Amino acid sequence: MGYPTLRQTEVFLAVPALERWRKEHSLAFPQECCVCLRAVQRWLPVHAPPGWLGLLRRERLLDGVPHCEEHGRQEEARLLVQVNSWSEWVCQIALIGMNEAFLLRTRELNQTGDMAPPWKAFPGYGPVSSGWRQGNGEYWLAHVWSSFWQRLPPAERQQYAHRWTPPTEWLSWM
Repeated sequence: MGYPTLRQTEVFLAVPALERWRKEHSLAFPQECCVCLRAVQRWLPVHAPPGWLGLLRRERLLDGVPHCEEHGRQEEARLLVQVNSWSEWVCQIALIGMNEAFLLRTRELNQTGDMAPPWKAFPGYGPVSSGWRQGNGEYWLAHVWSSFWQRLPPAERQQYAHRWTPPTEWLSWM
């Protein structure tokens, strides 16, 4: 009866997930069907939409999306994926599917660990750049970096700063 309700979640890859994405173009997924959360039987790929008039070969965006026997009968995953690389250290992936719990667990698995610091994420922006008040920089700072930084206790913030060594102009901002 009609179309199924689709859900969307946005994943900004943490450094461990970003490294996996660079090497394998894969994400960490829960070990359950992306539609119904039953046991995994098949792992299906996601392809980009066909190119110009469908004549160009479809690029494989992602391998290994988990499906149960019933939902894995097709050759294509039941998940839509849109990838936006904003810089070397910022990769935003929009996942559109039918099961919100699956999408939220996928986001959680891929946003665990360090997020790249602002001076790496947007190397062209200084600490007082207008890029933090408009466009991708503002969005990333408000929705990704700030929540990551607020979750870190003071001791972990010091360890983070030691791991990522802020440039001099960022020290007072940190």
